[in-house]
Amino acid sequence: MKSFLKYTFATIIGILISFFILGIVLVITFIGISSSMTKNETKVSENSILELNIDYPISERSQENFGDLFAGVNANQQIGLEDLLNIIKNAENDSKIKGILLKTGLAENGLATISEIRNALKSFKSKGKFIYATANYYDKKNYYLSAVADSIFIEKTGNILLNGFSTNVMFYAGALEKLGVEMQYVKVGTYKGAVESFTRTNLSDENKEQITSFLSVLYQNFISDISADRKIDATLLKESMDNFTIQSIDEAIKIGLIDKTIYLDELKVNIAKRLKIKNVENLSFVKGSSYKKEYTHSGSDDEIAVIFASGEIMDGEGNDNTIGGVSLSKTISKARLNKNIKAIVLRVNSPGGSALASDIICREISLCKGQKPVIVSMGDVAASGGYYISALADSIIAMPNTITGSIGVFGLFPNAQKLINDKIGLKIESVNLGKYADFGRLDRPLQEVEKMFLQKMVNSIYEDFTNVVEKGRKIDSVSVEKIAQGRVWAAAQAKNNGLIDSYGGLNDAIKIAAFKSKLKNYNIVSLPKVENPFEKLFNQSSNQIMEKKLSNELGVFYTHYKNLTQTIKVIGFQTRLPFNIQIP
Repeated sequence: MKSFLKYTFATIIGILISFFILGIVLVITFIGISSSMTKNETKVSENSILELNIDYPISERSQENFGDLFAGVNANQQIGLEDLLNIIKNAENDSKIKGILLKTGLAENGLATISEIRNALKSFKSKGKFIYATANYYDKKNYYLSAVADSIFIEKTGNILLNGFSTNVMFYAGALEKLGVEMQYVKVGTYKGAVESFTRTNLSDENKEQITSFLSVLYQNFISDISADRKIDATLLKESMDNFTIQSIDEAIKIGLIDKTIYLDELKVNIAKRLKIKNVENLSFVKGSSYKKEYTHSGSDDEIAVIFASGEIMDGEGNDNTIGGVSLSKTISKARLNKNIKAIVLRVNSPGGSALASDIICREISLCKGQKPVIVSMGDVAASGGYYISALADSIIAMPNTITGSIGVFGLFPNAQKLINDKIGLKIESVNLGKYADFGRLDRPLQEVEKMFLQKMVNSIYEDFTNVVEKGRKIDSVSVEKIAQGRVWAAAQAKNNGLIDSYGGLNDAIKIAAFKSKLKNYNIVSLPKVENPFEKLFNQSSNQIMEKKLSNELGVFYTHYKNLTQTIKVIGFQTRLPFNIQIP
């Protein structure tokens, strides 16, 4: 017995010591990783070149996350838009930085995000500094970004694909029918095509009309910008893209889209010659992730809060990739009540989502009225619920290729009777006190009186939405109805319709906020506060880590995966964009 107790006690002590040692190792490891992730600045020598690698989907904010390590994501390389714009601005004013080497790759970045980076790069060039762009492959998006460069190079084995604009809508109705699920719906808005993916197998005429309309605007802006950047005749460029005649690097060089095929070592020789440096080895490249700098303190207590609202709008608490109605409204409330914060910039990049959550956020914006200016800066998308939370702002600015509008409401309600009864073999029976007491059952279709009830609710939400637009944009109800009806607009169209005030990006919105609050010296505070890596590691669910892993592994196909997973979430009343807009 004594031997048993002795060995048992020794085993327990051994396990405890092992856990203690393992804990120390983990802490040391995390500290090492943390220091490497947060080491932002590096020494910059004379005649340095800032190296920007943009070959990943650019989020609104940089995220430092231990969970990314398990997902196979290099957090140091994935700089968010906020920091990226700040890096370029700092480099513009840094006398030691003489130029930028822009390396691009394939990534699902939105055109408005790219346009903001383009504008920052143009400002950099205006100081007499150079930009060289290189890639081993150019598609429409990374070429659009690279077009602002003084010279565009491509690897000798690379290629270029410029073949017009297209966007795809996936229809699930056929698959749902095979499963034995019928999606019943109510909606307001002739153009509110969100229900079509679940109830049709093709686009309605109205939906096709609105897609063609805004896509044509995006395409024209794309052609015009590249034509101006590269000094190529716009008609020639459009014809070449329409007819897909640019099918080789030689043809791209001939038309003026590419300057030269080159290997990276040869490109470095060109940079050395430009800087009059004899030995290529003496070139100093500073990576963007290392050059990352924070905003400097102005010496004033006055602040402008930049509040980020990015992702689908959800009820309750949000996270890095979603907007929570409760959490975002709390953030806005704290900024409203903070006496040091003199103005709010709400950065919206959202296709919408929950009607209830959108209304809760909108209410908090309304409470800011008369207390401090609220300026909305729209990202790639600020549509449906994304527009709902924007409409009451004092000013709304967007890039010309931002997608917005979609002022409409819908609700989807599945009838899985065939799936449950016929395919699975289950049967549900209710005992009801009231003819419609079992309203909401999945195994029966909606009755007419129930559809009427749901339609009334949708009509009420739509009326609230349009009233917010009337009040916020100071447009009469007749005019609002003409531009509402769920119709999606490019910002270049939305400006003519009165839905936005002017063109610009995040930094332009900050300047407008400073002007409206009469601030000359101020500090910028970004909200909500980004969790430190340790908090994120322990707060992040296994599902979130898995989703990042999938995003990293699937690349451009991740969008289709997200579309499929959202089919089971789109239940109830939604103010959501009818489709995910991607320009492949």
